[in-house]
Amino acid sequence: MSKKNFALVIGGTGMLEGVCHWLTGEGYEVCVIHRNHKKFELMQEKSNYPHQLHSITVDYHDNEKLQLAIQEAKRKHGCYPDLIISWIHNSAPNALPTVLREVQYRNEPWKLIHVQGSSSFFVKENTTVPKMCEYRRVYLGFVLDDQHSRWLTHDEIAGGIIKVIKRDYKETVIGTLRPWSKRPS
Repeated sequence: MSKKNFALVIGGTGMLEGVCHWLTGEGYEVCVIHRNHKKFELMQEKSNYPHQLHSITVDYHDNEKLQLAIQEAKRKHGCYPDLIISWIHNSAPNALPTVLREVQYRNEPWKLIHVQGSSSFFVKENTTVPKMCEYRRVYLGFVLDDQHSRWLTHDEIAGGIIKVIKRDYKETVIGTLRPWSKRPS
């Protein structure tokens, strides 16, 4: 019997929903951290593989509840994730470290795709990851058409993240960040 791939997607019922659907099509079991169970159910209804999507309803701003939810998912599925895709707002600076503490003992290589907003590109924070983690960073930019700009759509973001997974980019920008003065307001 072959080992199933297991992914944890933080923020999967919003702009990363398309990534969750793609991962299930690739054979992954996908645990989705989200705050709104109704949105998860709607996402699951749209899926070709709804039985491969697993709900983790928790507000990642609450570190203790987040930690317990990750522990419960590990117990339920009997494994650590092979892939974590993290879209966490800056308002929860301890959420990603909380998640990483819970997977730090994985003995095989695994990947973290850290999705960050456009302004994070200019800060270049140092994200500390566990020993076996292959860290990938993705910045969300904007689209510039002639003199107008707009933020990326959910489909553009999901497509960019899927490309990162397929091509294993270490660091990339989806859209553009230059010229910064042209970003949408």
